[in-house]
Amino acid sequence: MKTIKGLILIISLTLLAVSGVKANSNTDTIKEDIFTAIRSIDYTSINVLLSEGMDVNVTNKQGDSPLIVASRIGNLRILDIILSHNPNIDARNKEGKTALMIAAETGQLHVVEKLIEHDADPSLKDNNGKTALNLAATYGHKHVRRFIKDGQQEPALAK
Repeated sequence: MKTIKGLILIISLTLLAVSGVKANSNTDTIKEDIFTAIRSIDYTSINVLLSEGMDVNVTNKQGDSPLIVASRIGNLRILDIILSHNPNIDARNKEGKTALMIAAETGQLHVVEKLIEHDADPSLKDNNGKTALNLAATYGHKHVRRFIKDGQQEPALAK
């Protein structure tokens, strides 16, 4: 089913290019497609959209980037696809939250590990002054809190 959606997306993008429709006339639809594809766990469409030049740092109405949405979902394969397109790892949504903060808040240790591995900054604060560590503690995610806290205490030479 996901392969069919991906093929339909490829055909749609091709028809847009062939018909000469200006990119801006369909930008909102295409922009929303990336978020729909992420929420639907549609690897093919995500790959096609990003490979065809979709801005990896585009945001939705909440100010969430594809990286933030993928971090909320917690699918490592989608996260890897997005990370391979070099997104702004510390991009913030309207609440001032980064992908790392969202992953910490939702208790997704595997996502937190991946984001920190890609140099996400755990010291950043959201609009309420909370860091990823604070959010993990607030929501009772001890394993995430411990991981972030241990990583912040590592000597610089060990990294």
